[in-house]
Amino acid sequence: LRLLCYFVFRSDCIIKPEYYLQYSIHHNKTLGEWSVSDPIKHAHLGVNSCRACAVFYKRISEAKRPLKCKGGEGECLQINSKTTCRLCRFTRFDEILQQAAGTSESLTTQTEQTQIETFAPLINHESFYKSNPPDSRTQVLDRLRKGYSLMCVIRNAGELATRMNEGRGAEVRVGNMASFSHTFANFEFRVFPNILVKVQHSLQVLVPACYSTILDHMKIWRQSIKAFANHTFDEFRALDEESKEFIVDSAKGAMNTLDISYRSSHYFPNDDNVRCLSYTTFVRMSKLERFFDNCPNNIDKATIISESKKRFDMSGKSVRQNFKTVKPTDHEFLAMFGLAFWSNEISTLNEKMLVIAMRNREMIMRDLHVYYAQRGITEYAARIGHLHCMLVNMQNHASLMMQDFQLYQLMNLFKQHFERSCNLEK
Repeated sequence: LRLLCYFVFRSDCIIKPEYYLQYSIHHNKTLGEWSVSDPIKHAHLGVNSCRACAVFYKRISEAKRPLKCKGGEGECLQINSKTTCRLCRFTRFDEILQQAAGTSESLTTQTEQTQIETFAPLINHESFYKSNPPDSRTQVLDRLRKGYSLMCVIRNAGELATRMNEGRGAEVRVGNMASFSHTFANFEFRVFPNILVKVQHSLQVLVPACYSTILDHMKIWRQSIKAFANHTFDEFRALDEESKEFIVDSAKGAMNTLDISYRSSHYFPNDDNVRCLSYTTFVRMSKLERFFDNCPNNIDKATIISESKKRFDMSGKSVRQNFKTVKPTDHEFLAMFGLAFWSNEISTLNEKMLVIAMRNREMIMRDLHVYYAQRGITEYAARIGHLHCMLVNMQNHASLMMQDFQLYQLMNLFKQHFERSCNLEK
């Protein structure tokens, strides 16, 4: 019976080898574009074909003896489709594989070029005035983008209103993705392998952060989160004020860490010694003493600076490096930002809030899947895993920052405004 099956399979494959021995090339009717999947790894000895042809191809590939054509002219398949000429059969198999590989390379290049052309700049306060695509299939991510840019508008206006003269002369002007090749005036030229993109943007002016304004910036940040949530999530808008306060307080730490990593990676991609501290301020590790210049005189500055440098160094090694390794796109960042808002801590409030949080998290992830599908990205399970690990890392870092502020409180730092501004005491 086994011998009979062997000859049946062998005859079918000789008639139509293209049907069995090829890469899985298919047309995605939903997306209207072609994609090429990887060859089968765990079946038929690594070749996507019937077992008989797979065994034949493997044996001939590994054989050291040269093959000879039975007919002598390499046209045995044209004369008889059921020929036993091993050279002609193997040559035909090899042609099919080369054609599939060429198609795969062509489609991959086209996909990469599409992704490059749709590259989006840093989301900032100017992004709020841009309209969303009318036929978008990722409406949740679009609302997240609009809500986040609204946060940027609020933070930019609020922090500029509280800006003092401490940082005068030490400002830095940064634009979108400063790591790219050349920035001239308000135009940025980004050179890619096969494409040159010209993006017009305004420069953001950052000043060194200082003790006297950081508390005001934290209050602005907290209020901007509420504005973001009210604009983005209908269910949040319908909640009572107490529930809103609880959700914001639960999420603000991880959201702040994620936001700082996002902006620092764009503004200072090659300098881990510098990071954003708020929307319009930055802090430099080598000049951390300047941050505490105008703090009260009864503060042990040396101890606080030493502890702050330790935390800064740990943040750079874990959070910053993790963000740079994952390199989330703007859509992925927005998805993680939304998931950070609907954190697991919400479940401690009541079961109703847990249901709302899970429903919104599900909608965010659904849009993220659509985002991948629109770009022809099929193998994204590992990518989502990396993003979630990055988010957990951000949440853990936020917990450590909570402990740091409790230490600062014991050292009389931010004492007069600690509970009212930071809302860290339970």
